[in-house]
Amino acid sequence: MFDFGFSEMLLVGIVALVVLGPERLPVVAKTAGEWVGKAQRFVAQVKSDIDRETELSELKKIQEEARAIASDVKDSVEKAATQIESDVKSAAGEVEAVGQAVEAEAQSVASQASVETTSSTDLANVYGWGTPDTAPTPQYTWEEPKRFAKRYHSGPSVDELAGEIEKLRRELGMREAQMGGSGRRYAARSRSSRPRIYR
Repeated sequence: MFDFGFSEMLLVGIVALVVLGPERLPVVAKTAGEWVGKAQRFVAQVKSDIDRETELSELKKIQEEARAIASDVKDSVEKAATQIESDVKSAAGEVEAVGQAVEAEAQSVASQASVETTSSTDLANVYGWGTPDTAPTPQYTWEEPKRFAKRYHSGPSVDELAGEIEKLRRELGMREAQMGGSGRRYAARSRSSRPRIYR
């Protein structure tokens, strides 16, 4: 706070010692130190308050700018939403009008068809079927049950084939027994037929 050098402090101490005396000098120095500390704390607090106020003013400006941007975005979104809603409503109205027109057309066609069918004498007479008494007889009569001619020659059944296979197995078994077979299928290899390799 105060820029005092060592020489200035020494001069002040000597003057205070001469003026106040050695008894009251420590009490006055203590009180002066307390006042100097209070003054320094006050100055530091004022500085921090000023800094805080400047930061708050900057934050308030940023907050106001953010609010302005948010309100602009909200307005644009609301405008787009109302535009989309009006477009959807107009499209729904057009679809409903087309549906009503189609329904009215279908009703008019149905009423016209019912008038035509009621105005004709009989549907069977229109298409030439006649009445049930005068209805023509069909050209082909279906006979139950209908059987078609076979297009293939039937062969033996699966059971007959299985019987034939069993019969052939029995005959082969008898032939092996007559030939003196020992139940083996193949003859054992002799050891002499193997080639010897010398190293």
